[in-house]
Amino acid sequence: KIVHLMRHGEGEHNAACDIAGDEDLYEDERYFDAGLTNDGKEQARDAGIQLQGSKLDAVVASPLSRALQTAMIAYRAWKDHSQPTLSDPRFVCVEWCREGMTYGVHPCNRRRAISEVKSEFPQFDFSHIATDEDEIWRRDGSESQQDLNHRVSLFLEWLENLEAKHVLVCTHCVFLHALF
Repeated sequence: KIVHLMRHGEGEHNAACDIAGDEDLYEDERYFDAGLTNDGKEQARDAGIQLQGSKLDAVVASPLSRALQTAMIAYRAWKDHSQPTLSDPRFVCVEWCREGMTYGVHPCNRRRAISEVKSEFPQFDFSHIATDEDEIWRRDGSESQQDLNHRVSLFLEWLENLEAKHVLVCTHCVFLHALF
């Protein structure tokens, strides 16, 4: 199996913290399920172009908006720069590759209800997500490293069984660190 791992493009919360030089902005509710900035969208396009010549059987993304946006933008750029004979991949959204919350409980990492997200990203199959409401993000405490490692294990098991040979996974920094 060939798996392309991609961190989402720059999120609104990332840019706000960088501009202000203040990581306390990660706590700001304005960045609830933060989307991509214009720079983040351009980064996603550039990443998709880098996949030129690759085959994609599946595009997998976290249910957080910035990962889903990155996945769709990268896919469209890949498609625009690939052979027209390549078939479209399937799109799957899974909870297991969400951002890890071992560094705090930030609103940018709380997802919207799946019923709401589905309407914005109808290409994705959300059937692997058990509940409409977010059960990972907890205001009363961050995720333990053990819980994150368990999610990584569940994701890897699921990925191994996914019927696809060439996979693009759009995920998050802390999840990728836990993966490696």
